Amino acid sequence: MGPYFLGRAQEQRTQAVLDVIEQIAGHTEATMSQIALAWLVARPAVTSVILGARTLDQLLASLATGPRLSAEETELLDKVSEPQVDYPYGGAAIAQFTRRIEGGWPA
Repeated sequence: MGPYFLGRAQEQRTQAVLDVIEQIAGHTEATMSQIALAWLVARPAVTSVILGARTLDQLLASLATGPRLSAEETELLDKVSEPQVDYPYGGAAIAQFTRRIEGGWPA
């Protein structure tokens, strides 16, 4: 799955989300991580967020009370991050069409 996820990380949509997060962070005193966490936590379907901190400083910054996004900022992030439904026709599904199936009963 590594090549599949690497491709997703390099998609134009991913860069668009990062650009908007950077833009919002530039207008506030919050970090990009804090903006991303504020956006995730405010989503109705999200009940928890997994933090990926490498250092204690990163963890403390993530746990600190972060910014509240405006309705416009939230709408902008929702728009640029809207999923592109490719299943069952793209990505991992294509690999399923061509994978070799092994096993069965011995002859």
